[in-house]
Amino acid sequence: MIKRYLTLSLCLGGLVLAQQSQQTPPPGPGPRGGHGRGFGRGPGGLSNLNDPRAEQGLTQRLNLNAAQQNTTHTAIEEARVILKGSTQQERDLRTQLASAVKSGSEANIDRVSQDLANLHQQRTATESKALAKIYGSLSSDQKTVMDRELNRSLGVPGPGRRGPRHGGGAPPQGAQQ
Repeated sequence: MIKRYLTLSLCLGGLVLAQQSQQTPPPGPGPRGGHGRGFGRGPGGLSNLNDPRAEQGLTQRLNLNAAQQNTTHTAIEEARVILKGSTQQERDLRTQLASAVKSGSEANIDRVSQDLANLHQQRTATESKALAKIYGSLSSDQKTVMDRELNRSLGVPGPGRRGPRHGGGAPPQGAQQ
């Protein structure tokens, strides 16, 4: 079981690195304060659904049968169609935001910030729905393999996470007096 997790982590990490080298990230900080796209894609996270190898990677790592491959293909293609142009749209909005900041236009800052929030909401919902379709087609063993990386990618505390960020969360039980 540990061997499966290690193999999955290595495969996903490789996919993420390959995806990062193919895509130019939008200028400025990403939706979670870092560079790149949202949805918690860091080293070891699930690959970007726009990555042409996402489907192939999932098929290999999870040993998908024909029906599962069809479900995966359909879910990824639907997400790609919905999100087509969203990266360029985000770049344009960030350029508009920079102009609004430089001009001191608070109304434009509010408008563009809301547009960015709406775009991020759409991207998160679309990608999550695609992952839900894929996850729903998996067997219990395949779900076990995918759970840790899915939790990490979605920012869920628990398996796949390294503990609370920024010192948050409850103190260890031994620390309470």
